[in-house]
Amino acid sequence: MSSLLVILAAFVATPCMGFAPMHNAGRMIATVPPTLNNQVVLGASPLDAMDFVTNSGAVDVDALVASSSVLLSETEAWVQPLSMVLGPFLNFFSFAMLCRIVLSWYPTANVNEVPFNLIVWPTEPLLRILKGSVPPAFGVDITPVVWLGLFSFMSEILLGQQGLLTMKMKYGI
Repeated sequence: MSSLLVILAAFVATPCMGFAPMHNAGRMIATVPPTLNNQVVLGASPLDAMDFVTNSGAVDVDALVASSSVLLSETEAWVQPLSMVLGPFLNFFSFAMLCRIVLSWYPTANVNEVPFNLIVWPTEPLLRILKGSVPPAFGVDITPVVWLGLFSFMSEILLGQQGLLTMKMKYGI
């Protein structure tokens, strides 16, 4: 029971800006005693409290780990390499499609010259796939815009802050 109090005290004593106490608000604020079982817990992180509990032998560690949301799970072997390959791939093609949009503003530019062919050659096969499906809007070919939106969407869904691969790496979901 005392080990659970240590964990609770560590969570309560950890500073958090979202739950910062309001001074002079007319509320009573509960305080945690500075020591518990001769262990200083104020200012300790939740992981420090978990370390104290597991090293003291006061609780069943397996039951605690199974019920804890603090510990991160292991990731599968394919997630990290896939995100390392997919991130630069999606970023390059997003940038290339953005360059194709800008290049479409200059119809007299020779796309077989050196600065332009680095952008045109990788993107042309992708643009050919959609040119028959997506009609031009007001006489302008919008297939690079469609691909840019698709690459940005895929990057956000898979690798964004709350992306699927990011969540898989962080929490093993």
